[in-house]
Amino acid sequence: MRAIIHPSQSPARVEAQRADCLRQRSVAAKFHYETPRQAELWLKLHAQYAPPTDMAAPYKTTAKALADTWPHPNGSLIALGCGGGEKDLIILKALPEATRFIPTDVSEPLALKTAEAIPGAKPLVFDLAAAEDLPVFLDQHAGPNRIYTFFGIIPNFPPNEILPQLRALLKPEDRLLLSANLAPDGITNILPQYDNAPTREWLGEFPRTHGAGKGEVEITIEMDGPLERIAAHFCFIETCTMSANGERFDFIAGDALRLFVSYRYTPQSLAETLASHNIVIENAFLSASGEEGVFVCGLQ
Repeated sequence: MRAIIHPSQSPARVEAQRADCLRQRSVAAKFHYETPRQAELWLKLHAQYAPPTDMAAPYKTTAKALADTWPHPNGSLIALGCGGGEKDLIILKALPEATRFIPTDVSEPLALKTAEAIPGAKPLVFDLAAAEDLPVFLDQHAGPNRIYTFFGIIPNFPPNEILPQLRALLKPEDRLLLSANLAPDGITNILPQYDNAPTREWLGEFPRTHGAGKGEVEITIEMDGPLERIAAHFCFIETCTMSANGERFDFIAGDALRLFVSYRYTPQSLAETLASHNIVIENAFLSASGEEGVFVCGLQ
């Protein structure tokens, strides 16, 4: 099986984006999933530190609700940022048998791994945040009446970067299922899910493989306007030079390279954020702990 790769993930484009990340000292989320080693580390982390078992409940409830209301026998399920694909497959199995499954990711290894679970799945590789002609590209591979899943991804992007891209994909007959990490009792309580050795090993793979030398991955809590987020930085202990796209970037002891962010929402703050991009929540299914929510969305 081979994946179809969009120009946003062409080698030249990826290398130029990698250089931009080092220039801006902020690593795009996609660069933590691009190699088989990174995919392996992420899957290991997810298996060890995924939230408790009740987190699967809202996906199962969402799947049942869709099975009762989705009127299209031969639509498409397009998994945006499929990762390991477990949650997307919960939804797919509740839909009509003729539903076409299209797993997509910036990581070719992850898109291919998810596609292996479903005969006839059509894996696509693209950068959702950077692809300018994505609606046209998807029209070449999927028919009308689409359900887009976007599980576990929205926390890792500033809303103004990712929500316009999602809005551009939606047609009136489509539905968007997105999950958000919630913090009903404050963000400090969920910090251990990130402040741990497997997370540091996974996030540290990018600086290690690009010449960062000695340094430490630090996990902190910070504010971005009204939203709280968990942030990870690689803090340099010694002077070094990192390189990408034929360019060299110097770092000295005490410098920091942002590796990762994870925003935390409440149902209300998420609804307000989506509404500002003309996306409306039609239904919501929360875990018993209130730390995970699946939201069925359409156009406003």
